[in-house]
Amino acid sequence: MNAIEVRELSKMWTPSAGLQPTSLTCAAGEMLVVRGRSGSGKSTLLALLAGLCAPDSGSATVDGLPPGGDMPWARVAFVPQVLALAVELSVRENIVDATTTLDPAAVRASLERLDLVEFANRCVDEISMGQQQRTALARAAIVQPRVLLVDEPTSFQDGGHAGTVIEELRRLAAGGTALLVATHDEAVSAAADRVVELSR
Repeated sequence: MNAIEVRELSKMWTPSAGLQPTSLTCAAGEMLVVRGRSGSGKSTLLALLAGLCAPDSGSATVDGLPPGGDMPWARVAFVPQVLALAVELSVRENIVDATTTLDPAAVRASLERLDLVEFANRCVDEISMGQQQRTALARAAIVQPRVLLVDEPTSFQDGGHAGTVIEELRRLAAGGTALLVATHDEAVSAAADRVVELSR
């Protein structure tokens, strides 16, 4: 069974912007990139699979179930472009907050992999957007979710840290997570197992 199955799924916000009917699959352990021009529905596709909006037509399953906003984080994690971090918490606290089983060694390893050790005790509003983006990825990755939806994961990263993010995405895939990644970044696409182009 595929971790993600999408059948003729569509959601149009305007006549020219949104997701045209799209079908795709993503298996456990696969990193699938979706690309397309602005307005082609990349972010909409992820929002649909995260259960944040309802489709106009078509169907989808995520880890064998229809998308829903109440899916456990360990089942389906989502890193949106607008980073959903608690600004009143530190970097470390945001990561720890995502897991019910605290493993200090795992948290430390995550901070090290994503170059966040130096900022671990700073509040989110005290760090850069690039650091916030890596914190959001660490928060999602700490539970090794079955499915991870990631929207433009390198948009705030410099070249070196973009490579760090890509390495973390590949590590998750190697651990069995199914990753669906929306991106314009050619380096992210090059690291994918498959690339799907969305029509507009």
